Amino acid sequence: MRGNDRRKVTLADVAREANVSVSAASKALRHTDRISASTQRAVAAAAARLGYMSPTDRAKAGTRRGRRDRSGLVGLITSDYNGRFSLPLLTGAETTLGASNHAALLMSSHGQPSLERSHIDRLAAYGVDGLIVVGDTTNPRRPLDARTTMGLPVVYTYDPSTDPHDCSIICDNVGAGAQAIEYLLSIGRRYIAIIAGSEDFQAARDRAKGAQRTFTLYDFQPVDVLFDTWGEEWGERAARLLVERHPYLDAVYCLSDEIARGAVRGLTAIGKDVPRDVAVIGHDNWFVFAANVHPTLTTFDNNIAMIGKMAAKYLLDAINGHPHHGVFSVECPMVVRESTELGRRTPLEGSGRMYERQSA
Repeated sequence: MRGNDRRKVTLADVAREANVSVSAASKALRHTDRISASTQRAVAAAAARLGYMSPTDRAKAGTRRGRRDRSGLVGLITSDYNGRFSLPLLTGAETTLGASNHAALLMSSHGQPSLERSHIDRLAAYGVDGLIVVGDTTNPRRPLDARTTMGLPVVYTYDPSTDPHDCSIICDNVGAGAQAIEYLLSIGRRYIAIIAGSEDFQAARDRAKGAQRTFTLYDFQPVDVLFDTWGEEWGERAARLLVERHPYLDAVYCLSDEIARGAVRGLTAIGKDVPRDVAVIGHDNWFVFAANVHPTLTTFDNNIAMIGKMAAKYLLDAINGHPHHGVFSVECPMVVRESTELGRRTPLEGSGRMYERQSA
């Protein structure tokens, strides 16, 4: 009951294939809320296998074995609790999707794998053409299995898939770390420390790795590298500790804006002027921590909207039969503000990179 014999396939055949009643199959193909997502998914898969085409829901029940009917919908699944990553990524993705007559459906899994699978079940039952999975830790994650995605193309963002065959798009945290130290050296800072968050996060390891790359390139070493938590309290405590250990400290590269704001507070409390005595750089360009403070923070923007644009472009390519494979990095642009800009001293020989100030 396939191919040219499609007209002989009935709803009863679909119900029997999915091991449900005819009534349940009918409701599933109409996507009623009274039918579970898993049943809808099973019925949709049975309809696709048998070549059943509902006259009232052709796009949603189309076969995925050949060139399937397009719904024009893309699903975004995020583990982000507060929209800090998912909303700018959605904004960027919609720019690209809109130009291709696609729209995005956003669902939050709150970091729960079971809820993530349930949401994907629902999206697949509604016939989305592909999925963008949005992380919030930077740590590599297990890929979704084919049974969960029903063969839909998937692009992973922020948290890359551990499968190199998948398509993943991430921030270039190594590049940001390298650029941070190059900039501090270029404005004449020589006694530079790093205040990091937890080593359990790939972002901390990558930013520190990039920083060390530049130190090595210019034959310098950090005066200290401290790892702990991603919070203001840690930044304040670490700054005080660094000044006690290294009285000539003149710059601190903090691996998040929260840490940086705490470091500024700690330095100010012990009489150090930022940036005259100690220049401070953060990371994330999160407004509440970077721009809504005094002094405003020099920092790196994660360029999440660009990640969204790139993810949408690569997903549309995959939908059209041209998938991308591997991990792709998006540059984190540096935003120079008050916490470093007044501290220019002797330029570093050989540093040709230019930096521009962004007003608060």
